[in-house]
Amino acid sequence: MNNTQVWHKRVEEYQPEPLYDAVISRAFASLDDMLTWTHHLIPEGGVWWAMKAQKETEDLAGLPEYAEVTRIIELQVPGLDAQRRLIQAQKKAD
Repeated sequence: MNNTQVWHKRVEEYQPEPLYDAVISRAFASLDDMLTWTHHLIPEGGVWWAMKAQKETEDLAGLPEYAEVTRIIELQVPGLDAQRRLIQAQKKAD
């Protein structure tokens, strides 16, 4: 793959320069943990996308104050007989 770097460290220890426009995850952690551990990677106005199981709606109740869910997209994953959704959140001012 072109334009790719590999970093072997915990995400909360990683300090990129410049910051990223977005963070994308699949099967990483709870939504709250994902936002908490990665909020330093994106600027205000940056976006998170997280693929989650349909049952994990409770993740949306207690999000950090700096994050706002802006969109939930229902997904149909080929070959998978389970409900999935893509949650989009935007970073507000810290």
